Amino acid sequence: MNEYFSLSKLKLFKLMIINYYKIIMTKLRDPLSIEKILKDLIGKLKENEIKEFTGKSISHFRKCSDPDDKDHNLHLADAIKLDMLSLKSQNGSPFLDNISLIVNNEFNDQEKLEDVSRNLIAIGGRIGNLMDTTEQALHPDSPQGEEIAKKEKEKIFNAISQVEEKIARLKLSIK
Repeated sequence: MNEYFSLSKLKLFKLMIINYYKIIMTKLRDPLSIEKILKDLIGKLKENEIKEFTGKSISHFRKCSDPDDKDHNLHLADAIKLDMLSLKSQNGSPFLDNISLIVNNEFNDQEKLEDVSRNLIAIGGRIGNLMDTTEQALHPDSPQGEEIAKKEKEKIFNAISQVEEKIARLKLSIK
C-alpha cells in the first residue's frame, strides 16, 4: 500500500513540475512572427473546430507555434484554413494580415517613417467613417429600412477594409 501511495505522489510531483514549466517557462515569440500569430489564434479558437476544419489536432498546431521546433512548420494550406475558421469566428484573418504587413514592409520604406500618432488619428477617422456608414445602413429611412441592403453591405465592407489598412500601417510604424 505504501509503494502505491509513493508512486502516486511521484506522479503528482511530475505533473506539478510539468504544469509549473508550462506556466513559468512560456516561450516568447516575435510579435509579428507566424509562431506568435498561430499561438494566439489557437488560443481563441475551439479545439474541436480546429480539428474538424483542418483535419489536424491542436497539438500539431502547438508544435508548429514553437519557434525552436524545426520539425513542425505551419503549411500555407493550414494557415488559410485557420484564417477562414478565424473569419467565421469573427476573429479576423491574422495570417493574411501578417503576410500583407510583411509585403508592405518590404516594399514600402516610407511606412517605417510614419509616426504613431498620425496613424492613430487616421484609424480614428476611418472608424468614424465605418460608424457613419453602418448607422446610415441601419437607419429606418435607408433603402431597405433597418435591414442592410447589398449595396450598403459593400459600403460597410469597404469601410472595414479601410480601418484594417490603417491598423496594418500602425503595426508597421511601431515594429
